[in-house]
Amino acid sequence: MVTTAQAKAKYDQLVDRYEDIFFYVADVGKDLVAFANPAPGVRVLDVGAGRGAVARAALAKGCAVTAIDASPLMMRRLAEEHPEIAASEGDLYRTGFADGSFDLVTAGFVMQVLDDPLAALTEFRRVLVRGGQVALSLERQSVGRLAWFQDLSLEFFAPEGSSAPSSEQAGPMTHDQLDALLVEAGFEDLVRESVEMPTPLADPSALWEWLMPRGLAEMVPALPPERRAEFHRRFLEDARRMHEDGGIVLEFAATLHRAYYR
Repeated sequence: MVTTAQAKAKYDQLVDRYEDIFFYVADVGKDLVAFANPAPGVRVLDVGAGRGAVARAALAKGCAVTAIDASPLMMRRLAEEHPEIAASEGDLYRTGFADGSFDLVTAGFVMQVLDDPLAALTEFRRVLVRGGQVALSLERQSVGRLAWFQDLSLEFFAPEGSSAPSSEQAGPMTHDQLDALLVEAGFEDLVRESVEMPTPLADPSALWEWLMPRGLAEMVPALPPERRAEFHRRFLEDARRMHEDGGIVLEFAATLHRAYYR
C-alpha cells in the first residue's frame, strides 16, 4: 500500500514512460469503459487517472470527463493533451465535489494500491447520483511460471528468518474481496467480467528491464556489490531456462467490476 505522498512522487517520475512500462493499461482502460457502456453526455469522474487511459476512452464515447490523480505532473500533461478533460490533482478520499455530481465513477487499477479502499468507495458513492454507476478494474496477480523469481527474491531480499507467505496471510486484493467492499460501501447489482492479457517478452534481458521499475531498481542497488552481481547472474540463468522452456510470457489478468448506487 502507498501513501498519497509516495504515489505522487512515484508517478511524477513516470509521467513520460507510464504507459510504456505498464503497457496493458491503455487496452484495459478501453475495456473498462466499454464494460460500463456510458451514453454520450454522461458525467464521468475518473479517479487515479494516471496518463488518462480510462479518461480518454470515456471522452471518445462522448462523455463529460473529469479526472483526478495524486500526481500533478500526470494531470498537467493530460490537460495539455486533452483540454476537453477537466484534469487536476486530487485526493480520491476527499474529492471536494458536491454530492451527486457524477453519473459514473471509474478507477482503473487503483483499488489494489489503496490503504483504505472502503473509504474510497464510500466517497465514490457520495459523489454519484442515485442510479449512478461505479466501474473498476483490478489486476489479478498470479505467480504462474515466474515462481522461480519469487523464490529468488525471497532468498536475496526477504528479512532474515522470514519465509514465503502462507495462503492464510494477507496478499493482493482479490476480486471477491473487492465485490464484498462494494456491497459494504452500499453498492448493488454487482457484475464482474474477466480479462486475460498474456504478454510475451523477447528474452531474459527484456524481463529484467520490465521488472526494474517494478521494484528491482530500488532493491538491487541496496545489495552489497558481490550479492548484487550474484543476483543478476542467477536471475539471467533462471530466466534463460524459462525462455528455453516455452518462452517468457507474463500472465497478466484483470477483473472488471460494475455496480450501482440505488
